[in-house]
Amino acid sequence: MKTNRRDFIKSMSALGIVGATYPLLSACASKNGNEYLNEKITKIEIFRYDINIPRYFSWGTWHNRQHLFIKISAGDFYGWTETPASKNNPDYKPTAWVKYLEQFKGLTLGEAQKLLASEQVLGSKRSLKMLESLDMALLDVSGRIQNKSAVELLGLTGTNPVPGLYCILDKDEKKVREEAKKSIEQNLGHHMKFKMYGDENVDMKLLKTIRDVLGDDAVVISDVNKGYKKWQSLDELKGILDRFKANGLNAIEDPAHLKTKQWIELQEMVGELTLIPDAPMRPAWKGINTMQKGMGHIYNLHPSTMGSLTHTAKLAHKIQEIGAKVMIGDDSLVGPACSAWQQIAIGVGATWVEAIEKKEDSKIYLECLQSAATKKESNGYYSFKPAPGFGLEIDTDRLKKVSELYIEV
Repeated sequence: MKTNRRDFIKSMSALGIVGATYPLLSACASKNGNEYLNEKITKIEIFRYDINIPRYFSWGTWHNRQHLFIKISAGDFYGWTETPASKNNPDYKPTAWVKYLEQFKGLTLGEAQKLLASEQVLGSKRSLKMLESLDMALLDVSGRIQNKSAVELLGLTGTNPVPGLYCILDKDEKKVREEAKKSIEQNLGHHMKFKMYGDENVDMKLLKTIRDVLGDDAVVISDVNKGYKKWQSLDELKGILDRFKANGLNAIEDPAHLKTKQWIELQEMVGELTLIPDAPMRPAWKGINTMQKGMGHIYNLHPSTMGSLTHTAKLAHKIQEIGAKVMIGDDSLVGPACSAWQQIAIGVGATWVEAIEKKEDSKIYLECLQSAATKKESNGYYSFKPAPGFGLEIDTDRLKKVSELYIEV
C-alpha cells in the first residue's frame, strides 16, 4: 500500500477526525482531491467464507451460511467488503454476484460511484446487500487513495470507544446459559442481546436465564423480529412487554408489526422500556423519510439492509437531531464488514455495536487478519485509530487457501 500508516495517524488531530467532507458517493471531494475519481477498477476478487455453526431465529434456523469477502482493486490500492450471501446452501455459487460486479470492472471510481448512486434510490430493484457491499468497498479504496479514513469521508466525527454487544441466537436454555457465560469470559457481559421467539413462556425463560448469569447491572435487550402477533390491542401488547420489563429487560427490537403511530403510542405506554425500531429504518434512504420522533429511544441501523453508507450517516444524524440514540446492529457478520461497522458506530457515537468479530465464527478469518484500525479493548469496548479507508490489512494468499471458493471476476 502506498500509505504510511504512522504518518497518516500523525496527520490527524488529537481528537482523531477533523475537517470531514460530506459523503464520498454523493459528492466529490475538494477540487484538489478529485484525481482519485479517474483511477480505474483493475481487479475484483471474491472469497467464499463458510460458517457451519447453527443460529436459531423465530422464523427458522441457519444450519450453515456462506459469506462473501470481496476485494476491489484500483492499481495498487484496494478496498474490502463482506456480505452474507447464502444460508443453508453449502453448494452455493455466487453467480449473481459475479454478474453484478462484472459491470464495475474497468470503470473509473467516479463512474462506479455514479452507477452505484443511480440505484441507491426509492424504488430500486437492486439487492440492498449488493448496493451496501459495493458502497463499502468503494469507500475503502477511495479513502486509501486519498489518504483519508472512511469515517472522515462519511462526515462522522465521533471518537469515543463503543461497547460491543454480545448476541445469543438459541432457544435452548442450557446453551443460552453457556453463551451468557462466554460473554463474561470475553469481557462482553455488560451488554447482551438475545433472540426472542414470539412465545412468552419460552422468551421469559431465556430472559431469566440470562439475568441469572449476568446479574442486574448488564444491559439486556432482545429482538423478536416482529414475532409477537397474537395481540388484539396495544394494551395487550403492553402487558406482554411490561412483564418482560419487570423481569429485567431493558430494550426490545421490533416487538411486533407496528405502524408508525403505534410505535409512538406503545413507547409512551411502556415508559422506561426502550423500543428499538429496526425494520422501519430499512433501507436508509427510506428510513430518513419514514422515521418519526417518539417511535423509540434507540434506532437500529442494521448492516446488510441500509443499502448505502452515505445515507446511513444521514439517517444517524437525523436520529440524533430528534434527541434519540443510534445502535449499530449486525447481520451475523464475521469478517471485514465488522471493523467497518465498528468504525461507523464510533463515528456516530452509537450506544453499542453488535457487528463484532465472533470468537468461533470469525476464527479462520482472524488468522488471516494482519492489522485493523479497530481494536477490542480489555473492557469489551471497541476503539478506533484512524487509517486510510477502513484500514484492514488481510493476508490474501492465506485467505485464498481457507476459502471454499475463490473467483477473480
